[in-house]
Amino acid sequence: MNMEDINIDKYILGETNEEFLCTGEENNQKLTLTMIQQTELHLDILSRDFDPDVYDNPDCCEAIEDLALLSRHSRIRILLHDTKKVAQRGHLGLHLGQRLGSLIAFRSVAEVHKSIPDTFLIADGIGIIHRPYTDTLAASVNFKDRPKAKELTQLFEKIWQNAEPDLESRYVVV
Repeated sequence: MNMEDINIDKYILGETNEEFLCTGEENNQKLTLTMIQQTELHLDILSRDFDPDVYDNPDCCEAIEDLALLSRHSRIRILLHDTKKVAQRGHLGLHLGQRLGSLIAFRSVAEVHKSIPDTFLIADGIGIIHRPYTDTLAASVNFKDRPKAKELTQLFEKIWQNAEPDLESRYVVV
C-alpha cells in the first residue's frame, strides 16, 4: 500500500499491523511525526546524518522533546554515522540534545558498522520506519510489527554497544 492510499489518522502505535511503503520528504515527515507523537517510552533512531529532510524541523523536535519529558522512564537513543557533518550543518535535533542533556543519548557509529546501509526508527519496540538504502527516502512502515522491531532492535543494540558517546552532539557548532 502506498502513502497516497492511506489515512494516517487510523494508524495507532501498537495496534495497527499493516505494512506500507512511504516515499517522499513530506510523507516521511508526517509519518515520522505521527509515530514519535504516539511513542510513550522508547525511541531508537539509526541514521547516517540525522536525515534533515525528516527530523530537522520544529514539529519533529517538539515531539522528541515531549517524549523526553513525558516520563523519567523515557529513553531516546540516536546513533549517527556522521555527527561532525550534522553538527557543522546545524540540526534542530542536535540543539535539542544539547539542551536536554542526559534525556537524549547520542552515539557515533563505530567504524566496524559504518558499512550498514540501513536507517530506521523504532518506537516503543513495536513501530518501525525502515529505509534499507541510504540513497532514497523510500521506507517500509508498520505501527505494529514486533518481529521486525525485535530484529532491528537487536541490530541497534549491537551497534550501540560498539558506538562511542558522541561529543559533537554536546558541543554543537552554531
